[in-house]
Amino acid sequence: MSQQQGAATTVYCATAAELEGLGGMYFNNCCRCLPSQQAQDSATAAALWELSHRLIQERAGSQAK
Repeated sequence: MSQQQGAATTVYCATAAELEGLGGMYFNNCCRCLPSQQAQDSATAAALWELSHRLIQERAGSQAK
C-alpha cells in the first residue's frame, strides 16, 4: 500500500464537504461502515475508558516524581 492509499480515507474525512460538521462515524476505504459488534459494546467501551484513565494516571504519577 502506498502512502497516498494509506492516507486517502483520513484526507477524505478531513476535506469532504458533505461530512462538514459531522463526527463519530467509522470509515474504511473512504466509505462509511458500521463498526464491529465489539466496537459498539458499551461494556467494552467502559473497560477501555477505565484502563486508559488508569494508565494515564500511572504515567502522570511517575513523571511527577
